[in-house]
Amino acid sequence: MTEEGRTIYGLIQEDRPRQFGPIGIDGRDVYTLSFEGISALVSRLSREGFAALPKETLLHNLTVYQSVIEQVMKDYLVIPVKFGNLLEADKEVIRILKKGKKAIAQNLKEMENRIELDVVALWPEMNTILAEIGQTEEIKALKEAAAAKSEDDLLRIQIKAGKRVKTLLDQKRESLQSEIMAPLLETAEKHCIHSLMDDSMIMNTAFLVLRGNAPRLEEIVQGLDRRYEDRINFRIIGPLPPYSFLTFEIKTADYTQLDNARKILQLKEEATQLEIRDNYWHLTKKFHPDKFPEDREAQKHFEKINQAYKLVNEYCQNPSCSFREIDVNGWGSITPVEN
Repeated sequence: MTEEGRTIYGLIQEDRPRQFGPIGIDGRDVYTLSFEGISALVSRLSREGFAALPKETLLHNLTVYQSVIEQVMKDYLVIPVKFGNLLEADKEVIRILKKGKKAIAQNLKEMENRIELDVVALWPEMNTILAEIGQTEEIKALKEAAAAKSEDDLLRIQIKAGKRVKTLLDQKRESLQSEIMAPLLETAEKHCIHSLMDDSMIMNTAFLVLRGNAPRLEEIVQGLDRRYEDRINFRIIGPLPPYSFLTFEIKTADYTQLDNARKILQLKEEATQLEIRDNYWHLTKKFHPDKFPEDREAQKHFEKINQAYKLVNEYCQNPSCSFREIDVNGWGSITPVEN
């Protein structure tokens, strides 16, 4: 039988054991593991984890991960844990909770009674918008100028016109964004602007609101929908956990990789941060590419030194660190990440 690890979906405030049923990845049971009133939402997972999965399976698992969080959110405030983590056993989950208890408790308190609502606004008919821009005096003048030009000049003017249409479209979008955002910001505590997926999208923004203010934000969006009639379509996604504002990230160390990094930096099995830094600077000076402009192997070794230092520096967060296998395998951290 394949050994199994544990993956964490999110964090809640709860000190009693809870079972949520087979809603996890691969249909596994989701349950809680707790430490002093803080609980992790956990399910078992193959030790192969996520790294070797095909893209389709990975995307499916991500959807399940989000579904678990949103189902539990019906009864609890959930702060998501970054997707793709894998710990060895229940005891490792407890150890992570113990290490991060202060930060977890503080962030659960700060997010108490708050939800995320995502508001999307888009043009339903892009051809209509482009036609309107095409009727501006500036674009009409470019069209008229093109009519009397040679083929080479015509191409140049067409390129110029295309760039100008894009600029005018962006200006129109920015103006509408300001109009739409103004009333929404009055209701929200924070907002996070997401990337636009295509030219038809005007706005894609997440808002952090108190639960009690959610109906008011929805009313504002409905009012905007009436104001712009069929020219702009609006969509609200949520309520959601605070994906766009706060997640926790779990980091663990791979002994083989870390031991190799230690050897590249010429460190002993125990080292202080000062020794790590001094060795790094000594080696980067010794193998700097400027000293070996024609030596590709020296340049590769310089890159390895930098990669090793990054890995060791991430692991060694105390004044001194042990690189012994038993200590590396027992290391882990959980930290909040503001998005």
